[in-house]
Amino acid sequence: MAQQLPRFSQYYSNEFLINPAVAGCDGRTVINLGARKQWIGFSQNTPSSYIISIQGRLLKTGYSLKPGQRGNSTFRKAGKGRVGLGAIVYRDENGAVERTGGQFSYAYHLFIRNSQLSFGLTGNLFQYRINPELARLKNPEIDPLYGLIGKSTLVPDAGIGINYMTGKWHAGMAISQVFQSKLKIGNAADFQGTEEIRLLRHYSILADYRFNLSNPDWNVEPSTIILLNEMFRVQADFTMKAYYKNQYWFGISGRSSGDIIAMAGVRFRNYYFGYSYDYGFNGISRYSFGSHEVCLSAKFGDTARKYRWLDRY
Repeated sequence: MAQQLPRFSQYYSNEFLINPAVAGCDGRTVINLGARKQWIGFSQNTPSSYIISIQGRLLKTGYSLKPGQRGNSTFRKAGKGRVGLGAIVYRDENGAVERTGGQFSYAYHLFIRNSQLSFGLTGNLFQYRINPELARLKNPEIDPLYGLIGKSTLVPDAGIGINYMTGKWHAGMAISQVFQSKLKIGNAADFQGTEEIRLLRHYSILADYRFNLSNPDWNVEPSTIILLNEMFRVQADFTMKAYYKNQYWFGISGRSSGDIIAMAGVRFRNYYFGYSYDYGFNGISRYSFGSHEVCLSAKFGDTARKYRWLDRY
């Protein structure tokens, strides 16, 4: 029942972390910083995640002829504005287990009348390590993990995604850890069973809908994320957010694990700040002061044409 991947309560603020098809989907360049600390007060080394990401779109360009230094000219082909690119650098700390890595994503966007269909592919490489200063074994002389303490391994994998969006709603699906790579730490003399330890494939479904109320200053947006892995473990968040003048927002989420999540945020020009607090009524959460998450984003680009689909980007 333990988690292999970090879980973010503010998934709506940076869906690119989950679905590579989101890279450049709205034409803007987005830089995102995120940090999450779970189960404050339960112990000193509860799960923590730190992430920085950047994603954007290669905008539409026309054919051009650039003169060279020797009198010759260079011809540049036109760009159709359909390609999105993105990158993520992250670090996860879960007790004595550490993961530090990065990933690069490519997305391709197709316009279908008043909607957009996107496909994404991402490559991932991270270092998996057991921290010798935090690892505590009850019987180190006979524990098969003893030979792995302090050692690390590089693990490659990949993810894919699809996203469909209109001016008011969107739905997407992503698959992470597609190859279910093995964590080959050490060698046979250290721990022969390490070859049986592998990443599990995870499936994510995301969707939201924006309602315009009679008062133009207010909007309401229900959203959800549903996670499923190869062992058929399912977890889901159902979120309701309210926006005031597209500058302030607040909301609440219910998680299928029994957690309640409160969230709020503010926008100042091109900068967005969000905070969420998780409190659980089941499992470990009952013995902690909850989980905290902060998110800071900077978005650059022409938001006025965000949903002008016919001649976009």
